Amino acid sequence: MFFAKKVCPEGWIMFSDSCYVLSEKLGSWDEGRDDCRSKGADLVVIESLEDKVQHNYYIKERAWIGLNDKEEEGKWKWVDGTPLTLQ
Repeated sequence: MFFAKKVCPEGWIMFSDSCYVLSEKLGSWDEGRDDCRSKGADLVVIESLEDKVQHNYYIKERAWIGLNDKEEEGKWKWVDGTPLTLQ
């Protein structure tokens, strides 16, 4: 048995066994999501306080995350369909 170490594409950073990239393009939330999707990714879903701390460390400027209330005003959901839960 062997284990292969996951490797991120050049210019991407690994956090918690996932690869992330911060786009240099400016634009709306939809444009940001389209840019992510063109790279085979999506806007980040923050699942824990640890994730939030890691992303705050990496992202020094404003950036879009995968949270929106497009379906229903005031009802926030992540791009993976899970609802926002405040803990």
